[in-house]
Amino acid sequence: MAFQIIRHAFAMIFNNFGQALRASVGPYVLLIIVAAAVFGALGSLEQLGELAVGNIQPDQIADVAGPIIFAVFVLLTLAVFVSAWVAVSWHRFILLEEYSGILPSVTGRPIWPYVGKSMLLGLLIAVLGLLVGMVFGLVLVPLAHAGETAAYLGAAIIGILMVAVLSLMWFRMGVALPATAVGKPIKLGAAWSATSGINGTIIGIVLIIAVVTFIAGTAVQGLYGIHPALGFAVDIFVQWLTLMVGVSILTTLYGHVIEGRPLID
Repeated sequence: MAFQIIRHAFAMIFNNFGQALRASVGPYVLLIIVAAAVFGALGSLEQLGELAVGNIQPDQIADVAGPIIFAVFVLLTLAVFVSAWVAVSWHRFILLEEYSGILPSVTGRPIWPYVGKSMLLGLLIAVLGLLVGMVFGLVLVPLAHAGETAAYLGAAIIGILMVAVLSLMWFRMGVALPATAVGKPIKLGAAWSATSGINGTIIGIVLIIAVVTFIAGTAVQGLYGIHPALGFAVDIFVQWLTLMVGVSILTTLYGHVIEGRPLID
């Protein structure tokens, strides 16, 4: 079923490509414009460039840090909002057939509740990741004394296992996000219970995504070597597609597990 769900997620996007662009491109273009305006208004864009190339002396850092930190804070807040805006719009299009204009509607959409649920889920995953990391870290202790090769190999295997475990948790509880987007919020615990029968499917999804991401990343690096502009353009497209596929997979899992929808293209 893992391959079927991923195939269905891709079909969602490319069978509705124009709508996918309307749900996502406008908000991110707006984000770029606002970010440039904020940095420009505070004069922090030039200061950030000077700081990056080391033209600002240590005693001047305190003077430029305030505007830069404020600008970054505003940008991060807006970026979180825009990501939720895009996700909510796409969830609602797929599940409610709610079409977008050039810019998706903000009025009456549960974007901030979606942000709150996402942050709660992210915090929970971070805490669980810390606990899982501590447990796996105990395994590395004897490996550290078994030689450098064994330690590196053990660290790589444990890293892969950690990503798999945390991704499983994310997708299982992440079903609560589309529920929030369509105005039928459920608790993370309820989402976890509802997805209890598809652990193997979600692990399969994670493995397929990992392989595809590795191949795509390698291809993009090769294109950068051919020409930076070509690599950049394809990189932007791959990042956009990764975002939309992730949201589509959550939408598919929610529709199938919570609403009982069949997996059809």
